[in-house]
Amino acid sequence: MGLTAQQKAQCRALWQQELEQNILPFWLRAVDTESGGVFTCFSNDGGTLLSENKFTWSQGRFLWNESRQAALIRSGLCQGDAAPLLAHAKQTADFLLDHAFLDNGHCAFLLDRHGNKLEMKPGEGYDTSFYADCFVVIGLCEYAFVSGESGYFEHALALYDNVSQRLASGRVRSEPYPAPPGFEPYAYEMIMLGTVTELLRYALRYQHPALSRLTTRTRQSLRRIFAEFHDPETLIPLEMKVVPEHRYTLLARHKTPGHTLENMWFCFHAAQLLGETETYLPAIAKITSLMWHMGWDDQYGGLFRYTLADGSPPAGRLLGGDPYETLIANTWSSKIWWVHSEALYTLLLMAEQNNDPQFFSLYQRTADYVLSTFPNREQGEWTQICDREGAPLNKVVALPVKDPFHIMRNLQLIVSLCGQPS
Repeated sequence: MGLTAQQKAQCRALWQQELEQNILPFWLRAVDTESGGVFTCFSNDGGTLLSENKFTWSQGRFLWNESRQAALIRSGLCQGDAAPLLAHAKQTADFLLDHAFLDNGHCAFLLDRHGNKLEMKPGEGYDTSFYADCFVVIGLCEYAFVSGESGYFEHALALYDNVSQRLASGRVRSEPYPAPPGFEPYAYEMIMLGTVTELLRYALRYQHPALSRLTTRTRQSLRRIFAEFHDPETLIPLEMKVVPEHRYTLLARHKTPGHTLENMWFCFHAAQLLGETETYLPAIAKITSLMWHMGWDDQYGGLFRYTLADGSPPAGRLLGGDPYETLIANTWSSKIWWVHSEALYTLLLMAEQNNDPQFFSLYQRTADYVLSTFPNREQGEWTQICDREGAPLNKVVALPVKDPFHIMRNLQLIVSLCGQPS
């Protein structure tokens, strides 16, 4: 079952080279050795730093990346020196603990270079997105996992509990994609599953007292994904749970193939930690194939950003004035870097876990498209957004940043997957 030794060796060599020679060097030039963290407000091509402000969203993510890279080096799966990576990761973790937290236990969304809190929009407050808080959680958790410094995990756990309470109360803010009244995004449960799974991994390794409740929360979140956010017969995702009057809106009908592909490996990792792989693997494999085919552009190649369930352009009644609705309508056909890096890892993971040869074939088609479209050999890293035909676009994807997270994380996961014996 799974990938052959030759396939693993080839995939590991290809993506380890991309990680070590293109992605990581770009970001190591962007780290702030004075205050901690990393500068991310680059132009789409990576050639110009537009601002030294720091979104906690990206700082937490980079903390995860740096910590994981140190772990890969320690294990012999990557080349390099783990010590400076961990030292800067610690500086970044301390920067977040010292500056990002508010009196209510939430995290500020935006800081200046030195850690002073900033408002994205005057008068709207500092804590505008629980997503940012979740990324701080996983960053602190991964640093604790790799370094063995348990105090950082305690901070991560407390922040996770704070976020969970906000969600349970229904009082959450979720910039840059706020959900209008009557809509519950798939992304809410998805990010919570991804977050609690990171905590569970730590708790299992270190036998933390919170292991039992984190196990329960992971199991609940995983079950809810499939019970409430996927059609029980077709397994097509519900991108938004909605009240009946919004059923035929664009927001309710659209699909995000990349997000669902990303969530499939979240689900697999969670099921694996729970010892429930056999229960969930058939559905995960089916959804992976379904979403790739739903999103793939047969004319130009690559995965669309948004579609309908049949793969056609998004359509439906408009609410009017909703920023996410506008984004879907205007950018559905664009090709986004992170969608493709998530697809690469999920397809390889499914190729390893199943006898079905389709997954490696789909991976190969995706890899060919990625390597011919996204890598920027002049500046380093990848172009974040391209038009349907694959030409670079100068548009903001979510935040006005060139985010380090998705490519680095997925290449790190691929190296780990393909560097281990079957």
